[in-house]
Amino acid sequence: MGLKVIIVLFASVLAVASSTSLRYFGAEAKPVKTLAVGTRFVTRSVATVLAEQRKVFVASTCGHLTGHAANITILLNNNPGWDPIKGIVYFYVVDDPTKTESAALCHNHPVGKDAVPSCLVKSWNSGKDLYVITTAGQVSAVSFTVNVQFISPKLVPNMRGEFYSGMRDKDVKFALGTDDFYYLSEIAEISTTQSLTYQTQILLNVTFCANPQTTDNYLIRTTVFGTDGISSYTQHVCNNEDCRINGQHVIGYNGNQLPSNTVDITTQHAQYERLYVLLTCWGGNYEPSVDNYVGRFQYTASMGPK
Repeated sequence: MGLKVIIVLFASVLAVASSTSLRYFGAEAKPVKTLAVGTRFVTRSVATVLAEQRKVFVASTCGHLTGHAANITILLNNNPGWDPIKGIVYFYVVDDPTKTESAALCHNHPVGKDAVPSCLVKSWNSGKDLYVITTAGQVSAVSFTVNVQFISPKLVPNMRGEFYSGMRDKDVKFALGTDDFYYLSEIAEISTTQSLTYQTQILLNVTFCANPQTTDNYLIRTTVFGTDGISSYTQHVCNNEDCRINGQHVIGYNGNQLPSNTVDITTQHAQYERLYVLLTCWGGNYEPSVDNYVGRFQYTASMGPK
């Protein structure tokens, strides 16, 4: 009888040990959730528009961002207060560069008011690229940068600032003729801090779109970094949602447990428009409320020429 008890207890200990070993050293944890990553387009260098010149800035979407809201902002580097005497930029947004300002989805020059830095498309329903048509008006030259941020429509009510999409000031004239096209650089990002418990995973859904600037032969750099100073992360990048460590869809990884973890993915013929990034958390502060260690992180990915 005593022998049977000893055998049963020993078997139980082995079962617990085996379970613990699988959990921490052998088996993969199932991703906690899949998170769509935000998208931003920015100028790669400071732009300058001459008097009454027309320049077009392009955010290449490949149809990935239909249904999102689009917030378009111009930063005047030498005139942050938008004083018209110092020179300002007028702009409007369309999904076709041949469309005039009368077809604008939003603009920054309302009737009877000063021009503002931003305009908002509450729902980008086009599968085409987004075009920001700019001019400086009757000034010698204005230096500026462009930022186009695609966000969830749910966030629109919480946005601050002045946005206009109605009547425009018809005194503002945009030159006609051959356009200079400037393709904006695409950045994927999670700019709000996320949390992940120790040795659990999250799957990020990231999209990219090639353009004449990147060509089809481009580099994608994906980075996760801890914001708490005490957690580290690994990354496994896949070309399919069935993304698992040691899985058949892994195309790049960095298995080093680092506070800032980076993976570079190269392409030859624009084959990667959508990637899935599996993050695993290591470390973090102990939080009694969840009886576990919790890491906090942010994420960014960029694409560009090799």
